[in-house]
Order: sequence, then C-alpha cells, then structure tokens
Amino acid sequence: MPAKGLLLLPALLLLVGCGGISDAPDRRVVTGTVTLDGAPLEGGVIRFRPLPEGPIAAGKIRDGKYEVINKGGVPIGKQRVEIKGAPIVPADTTGMSLGEIDAATKPAIPVPDKYHKNSELEADIESGGEPLVLNFDLKN
Repeated sequence: MPAKGLLLLPALLLLVGCGGISDAPDRRVVTGTVTLDGAPLEGGVIRFRPLPEGPIAAGKIRDGKYEVINKGGVPIGKQRVEIKGAPIVPADTTGMSLGEIDAATKPAIPVPDKYHKNSELEADIESGGEPLVLNFDLKN
C-alpha cells in the first residue's frame, strides 16, 4: 500500500503546481468612438500602453468605432492612449484579386503625432463588469 501512495504523490504535486495564481493583470473591455475634426476616423488602430509599463492592449478602428476585447480588454490602471490612422481595406475581399483589393483600399487618414508618437492622451481604466466607453475627439 505505501508504494502506491508514493506513485500518486508526484501526480498530485504536479496538479497542485499547475493551479497557481495567475500573473495576468485584471482587465476590462473598452469601447468607444474616435473622431478627427468632428468626422469619424474611417480606419486606424488604438493602443493602450500601461503607465509606467505593462502589456499593451489594442483594437482596430473602423468607421469611427473601436472595441478592445482581446485577452479580456485593457489592463486596469492608468494608460497612455495612442491613435494612428491605417489604410481601409474592404470588409469583404472574397473573389477579389490583389490588384482589385489594392485599388479598393483607401489610404490612411493621417492622425497628428500628438495623438500617436508623442501622445499625451491618457485614460484611467477602473475595474468593473460592464464595458467602459471612452470616446476620443481629435483635432488637427
């Protein structure tokens, strides 16, 4: 009997070791709108960079709307917000050649560096069950 108990001990220790506390930060889904001079930003990317550091969360902007839901959303805490315009590719490219896709793609709308490379935009993400709505009205 004691030999069987010794054989089960390593398996039990392995199971206990795998159930440790997660190092992943608490997160919250964030949604909202992005406008540039009052018009919806047609396409782009929004990034949330934890201050002073941590895992970055990002989402696509399409027709002025975005949502950050990947991995549970944006980490809780103070964030630097970076917004960049991106080319707008057609939503459905089924049956299109690369040339047709390229011709149908709209160029990126330039967003001033004060909202991207040198962004001073900040957001404080607080814990909560409902998605947090953050709207950004950018000016040239």
